[in-house]
Amino acid sequence: MKKLIIFFIISFALAVLNGYFFYYINNSYVHFDVNQNQNISKHELSFIAIFIAPFIETLVFQYLPYMLLTKVMMIKNKSLCILIMSLIFASMHYYNWLYIIMTFFGGIILNNLYIHYFRHTPKYSFILTVFFHALFNLYGFLFVI
Repeated sequence: MKKLIIFFIISFALAVLNGYFFYYINNSYVHFDVNQNQNISKHELSFIAIFIAPFIETLVFQYLPYMLLTKVMMIKNKSLCILIMSLIFASMHYYNWLYIIMTFFGGIILNNLYIHYFRHTPKYSFILTVFFHALFNLYGFLFVI
């Protein structure tokens, strides 16, 4: 259990560094508007990003692709699964090219976390990944955006 907690903390630290790195790149060089074309309030957006999106995205970008890749396509290579799942995750976050790259690396962290937990605690891998994703989105809303 202690190793799983340490893995969670290290993964979260990497996710935060990923967010800050791309936030810095955006603010220093690119200047994309991170709140562009939002037809909903910041409160509505934060509710969706913290409570709804992590559940749906874990289902669509971790659980289903991992089951498809490992059970149907019989891919046993963990790194290949993480790469494919991260490409799918990033491709659905197409706000701008920098955000796609950031979510690709974020997807690597999330997918690695999901697969790691799936191998060690398959019963809780889904909910732990949802919790991680929600916590990261909350962090982003409180400290980055």
